[in-house]
Amino acid sequence: MKLVAATLAIVLLAAGHAARAQAPGPVFEVASIKPSAPTPGDVMSSIPRVTAANGRLTAVNLPLRLLIRIAFEVQDFQIIGGPSDLLTAKYDITAKSEDGATPSTKETMGMLRSLLVERFKLQTRTESRELPIYALVLARGDGTRGPDLKPSTSDCVGKEAETQKRLAEVAQGGAAAALSLLSGPPIPCTMLPAARGPGAFGLRGNGQPISSLMQVLTQATGRTVVDKTGLAGLYDFELRFDAEVMLRLAAQSGVAVPAAANLPPSDSPALMTAIQEQLGLKLDSGRGPVDVLVIDRIEAPAPD
Repeated sequence: MKLVAATLAIVLLAAGHAARAQAPGPVFEVASIKPSAPTPGDVMSSIPRVTAANGRLTAVNLPLRLLIRIAFEVQDFQIIGGPSDLLTAKYDITAKSEDGATPSTKETMGMLRSLLVERFKLQTRTESRELPIYALVLARGDGTRGPDLKPSTSDCVGKEAETQKRLAEVAQGGAAAALSLLSGPPIPCTMLPAARGPGAFGLRGNGQPISSLMQVLTQATGRTVVDKTGLAGLYDFELRFDAEVMLRLAAQSGVAVPAAANLPPSDSPALMTAIQEQLGLKLDSGRGPVDVLVIDRIEAPAPD
């Protein structure tokens, strides 16, 4: 149950990133930051998760490194520097905008960046470095897609607020609600994990551009993925792969999960095989410029 709920948090974090620009903008009116103290026996209190809706941001049991990843829209491999003991320390954050404000997800993430600068004395700079990358390309010579990648009929214009509301309701419903979501019908215009039996995991997208899939593949492979497919528009897809990928992502997010040897046997393919057989795509290895976030200064916050 713990790993299943954690997969929900991981993909929401990957899909919910906002722009990285650090220009001044709105800030939270009030914010509380405290070291996490999960309640013994309460599974959900120990699972890292973050929700942003109606001018409020709530983060539970999130490592500082993950908060930085979310706020600056970078992956784990893109963060350079900073003391490891502080970056792995976990925090709970409760913050709200001024009364009546309804910031977008992009604006809320900008407010989180400002909060990290103010309370953690965070100073960063961006550099471009030559690193290994993947190019996402069509795998078939005739240009056809795989059987599980189909043009979407969902109308996703203006659906962000509605989608975020439903996901926030799931987050408040605990582990049982998360499991029901992962095994039930997809929510339109979202990208979420899917539970496919013991030891098997999947990813379902509804009304998603290829760029959304690229964000998750970047996180899953530990390399920047660039789009060379030429596929425009929105797609519905389902990707089923071995649980090893989720184990690695969960560990990066600070979730204590069982070793792969303790998971039930899975007949799902490896991620690279699944991408090719199910979606008709593949990842070609190469090198290219990648932006990295260099931490020049960061401190533990003063007590509230």
